[in-house]
Amino acid sequence: MDYDQTYVLQMREGETPLQYHKRLLEAKLVDKTLDLDYSILAEYLYGKEYSSDVARRMAYGSMKTLELLSAEDERNVSDDSMLAELEQKKLEIYKERRRFYDQRREYNKLLTADGRREHLEDRLLEAAAALNETVAVDFSKRPGEDASDREAVLVFCDWHYGMTTHNVWNDYDTSICRGRVARVVSSAIDRLTLHKCKRLHVLVLGDMIHGACHVSARVASEELVCDQIMQVSEILAQAIIALSQYVNEVVIHATYGNHARTVQNKMDNIHRDNMERIIPWWLQQRMQCVDNVVVAPPSENEFIYADVCGYGFCATHGDLDSVKTAPKTLSMLFQKRFGKNIDYIVLADKHHREAFEELGVSAQICGALCGTEDFANGKRLYSDPSQLMLIVTPGEGVYAESKLWC
Repeated sequence: MDYDQTYVLQMREGETPLQYHKRLLEAKLVDKTLDLDYSILAEYLYGKEYSSDVARRMAYGSMKTLELLSAEDERNVSDDSMLAELEQKKLEIYKERRRFYDQRREYNKLLTADGRREHLEDRLLEAAAALNETVAVDFSKRPGEDASDREAVLVFCDWHYGMTTHNVWNDYDTSICRGRVARVVSSAIDRLTLHKCKRLHVLVLGDMIHGACHVSARVASEELVCDQIMQVSEILAQAIIALSQYVNEVVIHATYGNHARTVQNKMDNIHRDNMERIIPWWLQQRMQCVDNVVVAPPSENEFIYADVCGYGFCATHGDLDSVKTAPKTLSMLFQKRFGKNIDYIVLADKHHREAFEELGVSAQICGALCGTEDFANGKRLYSDPSQLMLIVTPGEGVYAESKLWC
């Protein structure tokens, strides 16, 4: 027996007896690489001595058996693969069916929501039209051709309508809120008349309602959130109608705060998902009865921009901004994003007055109509309730600044 055949006859490492048996048979009967007499090969295949003729028949019989076993294994593997593939297809079909059901359910919800929203809007439009018929505007009070070239900026912010508080520094509820708005409007009319302003820019900077953004807000609320937004929208509309009688034109700019967000957890909330975005929509309907009031398109990015006597005014609620950093960050943002120069920045949210100037940009925080609430009282943070009015002159900028006491 030569070296190569000796190597073939040796069982290899990791080889099972069946694999060894099959390899020898294939070497003898298929590959013809093993040139041994069957009688000698029988000792390796079967562990016994057989005659050459008997061993040959046994080898062919074993080979046939191995072929049948291989074919059976292939069929089993094929069947298993087909079953696995069928199971995968069934799973995909189930997923697609569930996706279809979910999409159909969401689509039906959208149809229902759209129908309800359209119905609500129709009823609100009817209500606005009915209220508009009751409005009486005295055109004789407007300055007309006697108007100066000055314009006014009136900031309405942090009314927190619906909030109730009775602390050492402040009493506040919905009735007191209405009274303070009336006094602010009266003071603003005095200044509009004094300066004969031709145009009034009303900046509505948010947190006009107290909302229900956290537990303390719900506890301190006098009315339901929906009632709050409806009531404050109409109070605001009536205030603007009163002011419109003393200038030739009123432009309303509105953004939203953080107390009317729809999700309590501010980390999960989408900032612009805010009920105060209803306010400019309502004002648009209500101001149709007044010929000199324009409601600027609501901002989709929370910022307000107004050109007042050629000066760029940027305004936002201020919950995401600091008066110390606003001149640099907001002026850069507006220059790069919108190509507009900013001269003045107006913020709210902090419930106290503060001013800062940098790089020729003046920024200030307006006071809150609601005054000191329970949270501020607990921190010994006291401030008088107020709003802000600015008189702007071409070539001079802010000519006069008034803190409108409430």
